[in-house]
Amino acid sequence: MITDSVLHEKVEFSIPAFAVGPGGRLTPAYLIRLLQEAAMINTVRLKISSPELMAEMGLSWVLRRQRINITRLPAMGTRVIVITAPSGFERRLQTFRDFHVLDEEGNTLLTAATQWLLMDVTSRRLKPIPPHIAALEADLAPAAAHLDRPLGKIKPPEAGGQTREFTVAYHQLDFNDHLTNPVFPELMLEPLGGHFLKRHTPTLLEVDYRLEARFGDPLVAQASALTSNGLLQRHALRREGDLLATMESHWRVN
Repeated sequence: MITDSVLHEKVEFSIPAFAVGPGGRLTPAYLIRLLQEAAMINTVRLKISSPELMAEMGLSWVLRRQRINITRLPAMGTRVIVITAPSGFERRLQTFRDFHVLDEEGNTLLTAATQWLLMDVTSRRLKPIPPHIAALEADLAPAAAHLDRPLGKIKPPEAGGQTREFTVAYHQLDFNDHLTNPVFPELMLEPLGGHFLKRHTPTLLEVDYRLEARFGDPLVAQASALTSNGLLQRHALRREGDLLATMESHWRVN
């Protein structure tokens, strides 16, 4: 378990009313926000948080890949425990982070494996991971404790399917002055429609973040079923000719 590492963080949350949907359970967008808050708490303790890196080096963490495996989404008022820790480094450009979300009895509700890069907030270009951060590799948990890394690209859906149009709003921006990570999958799920979303629960969300979006950008979200029963979907988020993100989602009937 990643708790074998001194780098790990254990954070308790109570699922608030504003984070649940019509079914009374945590929504995917707020689930990602919950994970990112736990990561922020951990990086602050390790003194490698985005605010600190921005102040000292003009750098900030950006999410590149994310795979969330869901057994059960917690209900409103439920207390959960999020365990997170860095889980690896690669080629001085990529770092990985794992999450385990447990209920009060210690049962696993979901896991998430993520890949992060460092961005220069002025040039918007990617930068190598500084040596003092890469040095944390010595304190990682054993490799067997880590989740499989989310690697490779997720193909966009073929032409067709369902689409929705959006404009990036100011309240959707984060401290990096771009569309915040949880909104990408939130928008890409919208083309599925309320009829589908009310009757199904995601069991897997895998997101491939490619380009950032800024305030006022016109976006088009697309979703297309890969199976006749709609339980496997492929998604994309585009800005005119640019592919900003892709996602694959798996579902079960409620």
